Amino acid sequence: MRRALCVIALTLLAAVPLRPDPSGEDRLEYQVKAAFLFNFLKFIEWPPTAGDGPWVIGVLGTDPFGQALDQTVRGKIVNGRPVEVRRYSRLSEVKDCNILFIGRAAVGRIGIPVQPGLLTVGEAPGFLKAGGIVNFQIDDNRVRFEIQPAAARSAGLRVSAQLLKLGRAF
Repeated sequence: MRRALCVIALTLLAAVPLRPDPSGEDRLEYQVKAAFLFNFLKFIEWPPTAGDGPWVIGVLGTDPFGQALDQTVRGKIVNGRPVEVRRYSRLSEVKDCNILFIGRAAVGRIGIPVQPGLLTVGEAPGFLKAGGIVNFQIDDNRVRFEIQPAAARSAGLRVSAQLLKLGRAF
């Protein structure tokens, strides 16, 4: 029942049209992406190496989320583990991270790490071809995502069928 509610929530998130706010920043886009990142924790089967510490959602490079990601995960527990956000300026700093968001600017200069138990998520054209696992894109003014199941398997991750139905397999 709980998983079904999460699927419904993810489906609704994908249907929310985006509208830039008057300041020109598209906060809603990153609120939706933050919600997806959090919910990805529930729809991925993680290898035993994921440990039992907090779930870590990392942001590598420039952080486009502002406080949206922190607010999304604040006080949340997934499978008995708290969720926290960490920000990294260099790839060498990424440790004990479960989901790593790599922004548009960072992909070209940093690259995409392939590590066991690490779900890499981006928002740049060619992210999946470069080895990423999930890529956000704006389609018809909505946040959508595509998934590279083979890359997920290479990282020891198993993507649920429900998540694959919501995204587009690459």
